[in-house]
Amino acid sequence: MIDGTGRSPLKDSAVLIRDRKIVSVGNRNGFVIPDGSEVIDASGKTVLPGLIDAHTHFLSMGIRMIREVDLASTRSLSEAVEKVKARVVQIEPGEWVLGRGWDDSKWVERRFINKDDLDEFSRDNPIMLTRVCGHLITLNSRALEITGITEATGDPPGGEVEKGPSGKPTGVLKDARQLVSSYIPSISEETSIEGLSRACNYALSLGCTGIHDAGISCPEIKVYQKAAESGVLKIRYNLMWKENLFDAVDELNITNGSRSTKIRLGPAKILMDGSLGARTAALYEPYEDDESTKGLLMMTVEELEEKVKKIHRRGSQLAIHAIGDYGIEVVINAIEAALKEAPRRDHRHRIEHCEILTSTQIERIKQLGIVASVQPNFPGEWSGPGGLYESRLGSRRLRQNNPFRYLIDEGIRLPFGSDGMPFNPLYGIWSAVNHPIKHSRIKLEEAVKCYSLESAYASFEEDIKGSVEEGKLADIVILDRDITEMPSDEIDRASTYMTIIGGEILYQREDSQSAS
Repeated sequence: MIDGTGRSPLKDSAVLIRDRKIVSVGNRNGFVIPDGSEVIDASGKTVLPGLIDAHTHFLSMGIRMIREVDLASTRSLSEAVEKVKARVVQIEPGEWVLGRGWDDSKWVERRFINKDDLDEFSRDNPIMLTRVCGHLITLNSRALEITGITEATGDPPGGEVEKGPSGKPTGVLKDARQLVSSYIPSISEETSIEGLSRACNYALSLGCTGIHDAGISCPEIKVYQKAAESGVLKIRYNLMWKENLFDAVDELNITNGSRSTKIRLGPAKILMDGSLGARTAALYEPYEDDESTKGLLMMTVEELEEKVKKIHRRGSQLAIHAIGDYGIEVVINAIEAALKEAPRRDHRHRIEHCEILTSTQIERIKQLGIVASVQPNFPGEWSGPGGLYESRLGSRRLRQNNPFRYLIDEGIRLPFGSDGMPFNPLYGIWSAVNHPIKHSRIKLEEAVKCYSLESAYASFEEDIKGSVEEGKLADIVILDRDITEMPSDEIDRASTYMTIIGGEILYQREDSQSAS
């Protein structure tokens, strides 16, 4: 058993659950099993605390399962185009085609998809394809026409409408979804709830017992409430609200920090820069593979500081998206200014992603008590030799990217999430343990703690969940093999055997057999 506290694995251990909580943990050789207990034999397997994804887009993931073309597995631009073309053939003229997950860094062509790749087969159907990072979309000519985007369209605040040598739009929009969102067909509440149901089942199959949904609107929060009323919600939810809901959150009937249901209203989410994949993360120095840009800030430094102070004074927690070293610097400065104006000891303000860090920034994060909410799957996907991060940053800045070992050694709280790229806690644990940059690797026990107890800490819930300890909620995952006895580069071969939430078995693998 790995209990989630960061200690060495416990061998020959047993856990007693009663009334949705853990009531005893000890050595199974001397463990007294009460009469009538259901006994689950986890011999040869691994018992973990329920894994908590501290940054994902859960409701959106569920909706995508229903209505979008999945482009995540494509290995070439042409393969992605063929999948989109197949959807066009299936629908009526005029219907939108939505797709997501394409990653140009994994394609042989190594470039963004543009309208010219799509126009030949889609003259009657508008298309919007979202890059894996969510910070770049591609529209075909029909979609550009419907949204009114032309050569005369200027860049929106914090975004860019890419234009070719002729001055006409290429169909590529960077952090400019606001120009398009009002034209995308809305989805019904019933479909949204069905999406949540599908996402819940998927999460359970991966050993995920809780999530932090990063930046949702009032209607989306109400979908969560309706889903809770109908019994759809099976895991635990911490909902980050979009900062523009400042005046509306008090009317949602979810107490900030409420633990009465599986829904908890969490921090206000602010977006300060973009992504490395879209070259919109804000850097001090130009991108290695495009010296014409240092990325984008979504608002001015003054606007950010005003928002941070306002939300901080309200007593709320902040979760601010910042990836590049310049974006992170601006966010640290804003949090520092808010704390100076209104000191608060246990604020737990978060920097989401927090990827490219200087040693000075790490020290300031520690001193200010900022939580670094990171995604360990990112280096697993993009930090390898010749990967996306090296091409965007070069070899020197690559070594500053996702320095997990350094952050933990400095005592910084480090919750793990996935951002849905991909949504898979065990893959994130594998990625952190096998970080392509060796000096950033962490131990297996530390990685499990980051995906459990540290994530619970990030939502002020470390006293009730996040570890296998007496008195805590009985949220437990059993893997199909003992990963503590496996080579570190093979632990991703394990899969979920059973997921327990509040003492109730909500997922069990169909074969019910230990993997060989």
